[in-house]
This record gives sequence, C-alpha cells and structure tokens, in this order.
Amino acid sequence: MAIAVTLLADHKGSTRPKVSGDEYVVDALIDMGTYASGGLEVSASLLGLSTITQVMVTGQDSVSATGAYEGTTSFKLNVVIGTSGANEEGGSVDYGSVRVRVYGNL
Repeated sequence: MAIAVTLLADHKGSTRPKVSGDEYVVDALIDMGTYASGGLEVSASLLGLSTITQVMVTGQDSVSATGAYEGTTSFKLNVVIGTSGANEEGGSVDYGSVRVRVYGNL
C-alpha cells in the first residue's frame, strides 16, 4: 500500500522541518487506510528528515495506534484492539489517520 503522509503547516504556514534544540521537528498526518500485517512503515524521508530520534502520537481520528521504532530511519504504526490489546492487521478496514510529531535530523 502506498502511504499517505501530509506534512502539517505551522503558524507561519511552513511545512518544512523546524529546529528544536539540536534536532528538527515536523508535524504530520498519516492516513493509515488499510494495511497488510506487520504494520505501516513510515520512513524519515517522507517527513523531510534523514533520521528519526523520537515519535509522539499527538492525535487520532478513530483508532488507537502506537508507533514502534524500526530503527533510526523509520517507524511502524499498528492499530490496537482496545479490549484485547492485540494488533489489528490486514483486512479491508480503513483505520483512519494518526497525527504525529517526529524529531530527527536532516
């Protein structure tokens, strides 16, 4: 599945990563749609970064999601079933969108 990442504009209208201390920060909306088992991998390059050092889920539309780091250049999102805590994978369910704030380097 092709991933849909929308970089969100700051109060000045910029969607580029911004300096935050010694790193850069970017806000993005990730449309999870439907995805195969194993989670949805989000690469640093989709966010305008070369490495990822921290990911915070800052909002969601209709699902509970967690981000598990793949390494320093990507992370994975999985939908979690609220009652059992198990990963919900595959199928044709549209899992909605997750808003993230990602820190890293250019």
